[in-house]
Parts: sequence; structure tokens; C-alpha cells
Amino acid sequence: MESGRSRGCLEMWSEENCKLVAQLKNISVHAVNRREIVRQSHVSFSKLLEKIQGLEAYDGHFDEPDITKLWEMISQSIHDPTFIQAVDQLICLQCVLWLVCNQLEKIDAVLHILRDRDSSGSGLNTGSGNWWQWIKSGDLLKDRNGSDLMLVLSLSSLGELIYTCAMFIRGFCRMEEGNYREAVDILEQAAEGLCSKRILAEIYTLIGHCSAQMDRPQTALQYFRWALQADIQCLSALYHAAMVYRQLEMVDAELEALNHLSVALDSWDQYKAGNDVDSQVLIRPEQLVQIPATCHLLTNVNWVHVKHLLARRFLQMGRFEDAAEHYLDLLASFLEESQREVFVVADHTIPRIPEIYLEAAVALLHCQRFNDVITVSEEIASKVTCLISENLTFEIRVNEWLSSDCSKSTEAPEINTRTRNCLLNGFSEWQILGTKKKETLNYILWSATAFLYQGQAFALLKNNKESITNFTRCINLLLKVQVVCPPDSGEPDDLLETLKENMTELKILQTLKSLAFTGRGIQLAERGQNSEALQNLQLSLQAYPDSFETIYHLVEVLWKLERKQEAVTFWLKKTEAKQRHKVNALKQIPLFVISCLKEINTTEEETVSKKLEEYCSSFTKRT
Repeated sequence: MESGRSRGCLEMWSEENCKLVAQLKNISVHAVNRREIVRQSHVSFSKLLEKIQGLEAYDGHFDEPDITKLWEMISQSIHDPTFIQAVDQLICLQCVLWLVCNQLEKIDAVLHILRDRDSSGSGLNTGSGNWWQWIKSGDLLKDRNGSDLMLVLSLSSLGELIYTCAMFIRGFCRMEEGNYREAVDILEQAAEGLCSKRILAEIYTLIGHCSAQMDRPQTALQYFRWALQADIQCLSALYHAAMVYRQLEMVDAELEALNHLSVALDSWDQYKAGNDVDSQVLIRPEQLVQIPATCHLLTNVNWVHVKHLLARRFLQMGRFEDAAEHYLDLLASFLEESQREVFVVADHTIPRIPEIYLEAAVALLHCQRFNDVITVSEEIASKVTCLISENLTFEIRVNEWLSSDCSKSTEAPEINTRTRNCLLNGFSEWQILGTKKKETLNYILWSATAFLYQGQAFALLKNNKESITNFTRCINLLLKVQVVCPPDSGEPDDLLETLKENMTELKILQTLKSLAFTGRGIQLAERGQNSEALQNLQLSLQAYPDSFETIYHLVEVLWKLERKQEAVTFWLKKTEAKQRHKVNALKQIPLFVISCLKEINTTEEETVSKKLEEYCSSFTKRT
């Protein structure tokens, strides 16, 4: 390479660089087309980088597609100090581009090349990983020759920026791998670098998450506080703090955090506008750090998710008025989005929208807002019931799934659908067994639950006829689902019961059946139809044998029918039923399936017990 020609080219390249930098620095912060000018400048600088790469590689033999090989060849072939410094600075710009693509291994490789080159004549320590500290300290980017080259970002700031972002990405990767202790160490190093308030808040949030995973909740909370102090817009830190408070069972603190989140998200546009980033800073760390879209630790918190967390928490705590208000806010937001179908998945972090409606109905039932319950339930029933074919029957086949240990199996049982409608005869077997038909099972459960709550609401409004009608609608839908063994399988009935206990949808099905039959039985008993009431209560116990409320009402009906000895027999089962119910209550059942039957109080229980004891005593004396 001829020195004169190369210096001329370098001077020309430097002049073009200075011109671009001057244009960029002279842009008014308030310029209407500022974003477009910055974009065009990016394109121009990228072309400038390509030019200098071509000039250094002139007359060089280069066959490798890996650009790190190109930088290595350039580094070894030049000796002019001014030229070397320019190349080193350009390599750092290349590192910035690699950062955006999370290509840390390329940065490692090229910095190692430069460190080995410089340390050979300077006696610098070349231990593993030291080149990261080397670039952070600014040794690589020192202006050794007083260059007049204009820069968008100072050399020392560029080195710290690369270091901070690289440590952030490396720490994040260790966290994703589950190496929380190592992740914390690396992220703490990142926090010591050149951080914007946003990136510092995100670093503290990640350290807080790692601390929580290492069972250090108080440390986690401290980092979440620091994250919010660094950037009040870091709402993900507030959300994760709420989850730690929940883990610690600090209910008031959890609700306070969630309330702050809800308020902030309600006015997010104004909130964000008042805390905008410094628009004069052209390169910020958050622009170089690319977090995978699948990671939700640092993503903006969803308003619907936060509102649902609040509503659900209040419902679980028995604060039904508060729960109802939050649920109604949610339902209003759904209605505003008129194009959204009610059965569409809203977000991966919250239940399906029909389930939110049904949870709202539960809260309203407990608030004795019975007409509102009927209205909310009708919203589900009207939109979902029409999706269920009148002639459709679900058949859940018990086959190989039951031959394995159900407690270890993670595969769902085979779900088959049969229909007497000839329009479906043309579908292939895999279509019939596909996702669309499996979704129909959800439709059945949602619609049945809606009718159940309408039945309970009408019962509490003393509308006996409408109550029975809705309980019957619920039962008819549930009876569409048949759980059977293939005729030639020889599977015993106890395996069938095991399936019902281990498949969530069937647990819901059995619970709904029990509640619907009990509700209808009570209403029939109030009308004096005791024989029909007895039949419904017996069917309820078949679906769920451990319901004390059902046993209570069954005993009362048997007593009215003068079947007193049977009443005594059933009453003796109540203690075992209560104990089993406590165990079963711990099993996972969705919140929207909650019994709103009137609980039997101690006085009522004692009254029945006394009545039956007197009967047994007199019966013993007679015999």
C-alpha cells in the first residue's frame, strides 16, 4: 500500500466524516424532520464505514466471509500510528453494530486481537476477559496523536457504552440460563458503566428478579425500589415488587403496588410524555440492547393484566365490592373494543375473556347485585351458546392415557367428537379431533357456568321458575360431554374416576354438574316437588360426593319424604365428606367456578343433628 495515496484517502475520508458529524450536531432538537435526518445520517455513516473497510483491505488477500477475519488482517497489516488509531476507533463502531445483534462472541474475538497486539509491546496483563475492562478504561480509544477527527460521541463515552451494553446482555443471558448468582455479578458491573436512567432501572429490575429467584425477597424489593428511583417509568419493577409482596403474603403492600400500577397505566400517554428521554442524546444504551420478545420481565405491563390481578385478588380475599368495581372496569374496556370477539384470547398473562366475565359474575353474586349477574352472564351465554351445535356430543375416550401413571402423565386424553349432523361427515378424523373441536369443550363449560349463575341469581330473587329453567339449561349443556371407555378396553370404573380427578376440564364439569343439580333440587323442594328434588340431589352427589351443602339438603328432603332412616345414613357421612372437601378444595379449580350456594351454618347443622339423634333414640327404644 502506498503511503501517500493512503494518507490522501484517509484525509478525504476524515473530511467526509467531519462533515456528517457537523450536520448531525447542528440539528435543532425541535426540528420537525429530525428523526428523518438522523435516519439518513445513519445510512451515510454506514456507507462511510464500508469505505474505510475497503481502503484498509486494499491490495490485501481476503477470502473469509467472517468480518472478524477482515479486522484481524487489517490490524496485522498496518503500522502507521495515526492509521492504527483510526482503525481501532472504527473497530469499536463495529462493536456497536454487533451489540445491536447480540453478537458478543464477535466482540470478544476482535477485542482479543487488539489486546494481544498492544500487550505484546506494553507488558499489559492479558488474562482472560481483561479486554472488557481494557475497553471500559478507555485505553483502546485514547487520542494518542491529537486527531482533529470530529466525533458524534466522545471516545471514552463510546468505550463505556460498549462495556455497559455488553455486560447487560451477558448478564441477561446468564439469567435466562438460570445462573442467577453469576448474572447478578455481571449486571452489577453493568450498573457501574455509562447508563441512562432507563437502562439502569432495567439492570436493577433484572438483579431484583435474580434475587427473588435465589429466595432473597428483601434484597429483590430493595433493587426494585432502586429501579423506580432511577426511572419512575420502569413499571415492570413495580409489578415484580407486587409479586414479591404476594409471595411474602404482604397483602396491603401488594395491593398498594398494584393500585399504583393501575393509576399509572390509566394515564400512561401523559405520564410518558412528561418523562421523555433526552432527545439530544443520539446513542443511548437501550438502543443497543435487544431483549428477546419472549422475555416479559422488562416489557410494559398490560393494563388489563394489572386490573385483573387487582379484581382477582380482592375476590380471593372476600372483598367483593372492591372486586366487583374492578371487574366492571375491565368489562367496560372490553365493550369499548367492539370488534373483539368475546372468546378470543386477550393476553397470555390473563385468563380467557369469558372467564373474566364469569369471575365478575361471582363477585356480583356475593355483592347481591343479582340483576347485574344476570346481565353479565347473558353476555357470555348469548355469544358462546350459539357456537355449540345442538346435535353435538363430546366423547372423551379413556385409552392409553389411563394405562400410565396419571400423576406423571402430561399428555391430555384423547378427545373425540361425534355428531348426528350429516354436514360433518365429510371431515377427516384429525379435523374432528383438532383444536377447533377441543375449543368447543370450553364453549360448553363457559355457557353452562353462565346459566348456572343466572339460575342462582334468579333463585336469590325468589324467581323459582326462571331459576329452574336456567339450572336445566346448564345441565343439558353439561350432559353433551360423555366420558366413556371403549367397549373392548376392559378399563375398570376406578380408572374412569382417576381421569375425572386429573383432567382440569372434567373437574370443572363435575363441579358444575353438582352445583346445577343441587340448585335445581333446592328449587324443586321449595315448590313441594320433593321426589324430583331428591333425584336431583342424588345426581349432584354422584357428580361430587363431598358437598356438605348437598348432603344437608338431601337429608332434609328425605326427612320430608318420611325416609328417616336413609336420612340418618346420609348424615353420618357428613364428617368424612367435610374432610375430603377440604383436601379437594386445595386442588386447582378456576376461580370462576365458585359455589354461591348458601353455606350451612353451625346452628342449622346442630338443629338437624339434634333432630336425627332424637329420632335414633326413639327408634332404639321402640326396638
